[in-house]
This record gives sequence, structure tokens and C-alpha cells, in this order.
Amino acid sequence: MAQIHITGIEYVELNQDEVEFTYKPDVPKLKLVGTVYEASEESEEDDIQSVVFLTQNQLNKVLLNKEVELKTIEDGKWQTQKPLTREQIKKIGLVTLESEYLGKSGEHKCFEVTKVEQ
Repeated sequence: MAQIHITGIEYVELNQDEVEFTYKPDVPKLKLVGTVYEASEESEEDDIQSVVFLTQNQLNKVLLNKEVELKTIEDGKWQTQKPLTREQIKKIGLVTLESEYLGKSGEHKCFEVTKVEQ
């Protein structure tokens, strides 16, 4: 189990990858590509290029009251309306995501969110 904090959002899309999930495997997952901070003693990096798999409900909890709007770009992907401000990054980063580490895919560490803690 890993505690992660989202520190940047590159884009969000509906997951099309063949990944086996443990948390609500029948619920469609979104794939958030961006950067995270891993709150563990072993992690020395601040912003880790990551893929975070989470439900729509979990994403809503992360973005709730953060004044972050997603807009549709190409191929069913969503991006933030404007680049995130430091204040928005700070607010999003305060949300703790209990996650399972799924492994690496290229340069990205992959996590599945099991719980969102406000």
C-alpha cells in the first residue's frame, strides 16, 4: 500500500489498458497521467511521472472545491482548462490517495487508487 499525492495533471482519459484491478474491478476506471509525490521513506523523488487509475467518483473527490476544470481535447482525453496554479497544486496535493503500486510502464510508475482521504 502506498500513499500518493497528485502534483500535476497532464491529461485524463478512460482506461483502455488491460489491467487487473483489485478495487471495484467492475467499475470503469479513468487513467490520470501526470506527476505524483509518493509519501514513503524509500522514495527520494519529489515528482514521479505516473499513471494513476481511479474511478470517476474518486477523481471528483480529488478535484472537489479546487477550482480545476477539465476540458475535452482529442481522442476522448481531458486536460485542465488552464495550467494549474501553485495554489491549485497545493490543494490537490493535500488529498491523500491510498494506492496499490501496479509496477512500471516505460517511464511511468502505475498506481491504482483504493481510497481518497480529504
